Amino acid sequence: MGKRQKQYPKGALVRLTNDEHMRLTSLAKKAGLSFSRFLVESGLTGQAPTNEDRIQRERAILQLARVGNNLNQIARQLNAQRGALGSRDIAESLEEVQTALERIEVLWQGVGGEQRQSQL
Repeated sequence: MGKRQKQYPKGALVRLTNDEHMRLTSLAKKAGLSFSRFLVESGLTGQAPTNEDRIQRERAILQLARVGNNLNQIARQLNAQRGALGSRDIAESLEEVQTALERIEVLWQGVGGEQRQSQL
């Protein structure tokens, strides 16, 4: 089983007219998404995703990777130098992680584009 099948185990058949297919393909291309991803996101959020939405999701994923990297560095330092990091430093870092995760959650819940911008 390929990676795509593991990530998306369900498929769906959609019946379209030629005109509908052409219009949806064009919109998906403008949004920088595949045809199927465009349909999924449009259906789940109730609005057509934009290229800006895609960029915001990519930024969120990058931010999440940075958060994970920071957590790994904290864990390494704690393991290597028992007590070198104070509990205050750890609490501040965890608050930043919580904030980043909340911002990412907002993106995935499909909040309107203007609200997404103000959240980030």
